[in-house]
Amino acid sequence: MMTNQRVVGIETEYGVALDPDTEVGAIPNLRHTPEGLSVVTAQAVRSWQASLRPDGRAIGWDWEGEDPLNDLRGTRLDRASADPTMLTDDPHRFAPASSEAHSAEDDTFSVQELVGQSSPMLTNVVMTNGGRFYVDHAHPEYSTPEVLTARDAVVWDVAGEHVARRAMKVAASYGSPIALYKNNTDSKGLAYGSHENYLLAREVPFALLRDCLVPFLVTRPVICGAGRVGIGKNSETCGFQMSQRADFVGDLVGLQTTFNRPIVNTRDESHAGSKWRRLHVINGDANRFPGSILAKVASSRAWLAALEAAWKTAHSAPPIEGLFLDCDPVEAGWQVSHDIDFVTTLRCADGRERSALEWQWAAANTVADFLHSQDRDVLLADALTDALTWVDTVRMLREDPVAAARRVEWVAKRTIFQALSERIPGGWSSAKLAALDIQWADLRPGLSPVDKLRAKGHVEDVAPATEIIMAATQPPTGTRAKVRGNAVTHRKDLVAASWTSLVVRAGWDRLQRIELRDPFSNESLTS
Repeated sequence: MMTNQRVVGIETEYGVALDPDTEVGAIPNLRHTPEGLSVVTAQAVRSWQASLRPDGRAIGWDWEGEDPLNDLRGTRLDRASADPTMLTDDPHRFAPASSEAHSAEDDTFSVQELVGQSSPMLTNVVMTNGGRFYVDHAHPEYSTPEVLTARDAVVWDVAGEHVARRAMKVAASYGSPIALYKNNTDSKGLAYGSHENYLLAREVPFALLRDCLVPFLVTRPVICGAGRVGIGKNSETCGFQMSQRADFVGDLVGLQTTFNRPIVNTRDESHAGSKWRRLHVINGDANRFPGSILAKVASSRAWLAALEAAWKTAHSAPPIEGLFLDCDPVEAGWQVSHDIDFVTTLRCADGRERSALEWQWAAANTVADFLHSQDRDVLLADALTDALTWVDTVRMLREDPVAAARRVEWVAKRTIFQALSERIPGGWSSAKLAALDIQWADLRPGLSPVDKLRAKGHVEDVAPATEIIMAATQPPTGTRAKVRGNAVTHRKDLVAASWTSLVVRAGWDRLQRIELRDPFSNESLTS
């Protein structure tokens, strides 16, 4: 069964460090590690969220129904065989960081050794805006509430930056100053994710979904890459590339998210009824430019809308099979990110060689034309708007560099960094450029070049700042996030919540779980 709407959500893991302006001895040694600082961050958000309720209680996470080992391909990975990093459903133990990461010190320790015996149970918090904040793989993570439009996805994703700033402020007031960064790598081999989630009809065959997704996701950094100084996981080659994530993607299809990362992730937690699957996209960048987030989500929604419409009307693929890649997709992904001048080409199934920009131009226009030809009862809401946003973004890249630099983050970043590389000793190998790359992602107010660009009007605004600030505490309308967020704010009997439930007190020592299985239901629930 199809719906005329699509639920979207974005999860962002933030980079975290001790505030560079703080002396190491100023806070307990146990908190100097990323794990410890992540706990500090999550506890700061938990404390802030508790202050928003009249009873001063934070609302914890309901772990019932979590299943990170279920696979879209119709299988389920045995828990004993799973890599420890995949076990994100244990309320008493944190999933470790990527197995590819290296500790700089031998005297490591578990997060459970922190003062206060911190655990996922004590650091997860359900927010008044319907989202979630927690520690995941040694990083603080913000998950937006469910939204129905690409624009709202931008609003609630950028609202997470305000949540991060609030966390830094609260942590500093407790004597634990931290700095948070919205990026995907520390350029020293450590990577962390920004994952998108799209509700999709399960009746669309996985094989068709996979075949259509691969070329789209391989070339998508052209319109939404965040830009990165350094090439290779450890920045072993000097230079600049489109995507922060691309060098860490090393497989075609897989369930894993922290090692040998796949182009198409098969994690199958729909957090909805059996007719739905949640498409979990893990190879995108964390963006500071709202326009890049818009392009990323709108293009993905348009691509999926064309796929669903084609399957619903003809049980076939949309007319994009000629754009399938006739080359190694993983290597193509690296090539696309590294080829910032669109010099090299990708061999396609129709026999043509296309640069990544030409591929995106052909795909955007094909999808827009296809969606325009469909009966309106077949189309998803906003499908044509999403397609036109996609077309417009690629057009900017082809014809209007000034407009493109306001929307597409990697373009603006490259322009600035290219000019600097030509003036400073060492060029792209300069430590100053590497440091500025990290500073670009710095969420401390006023320290990032992005803040300065925005103040000068050089960054496209998707929504007013006041709306984004409100979204840090207020839920969106149109989905069950409204019910969840309102419950967190107002229900005195609420104990915990999840994407699909509210847990309330039903007596002195009894609890009751209220199901929220329908993601499109936003009817109020009274206590």
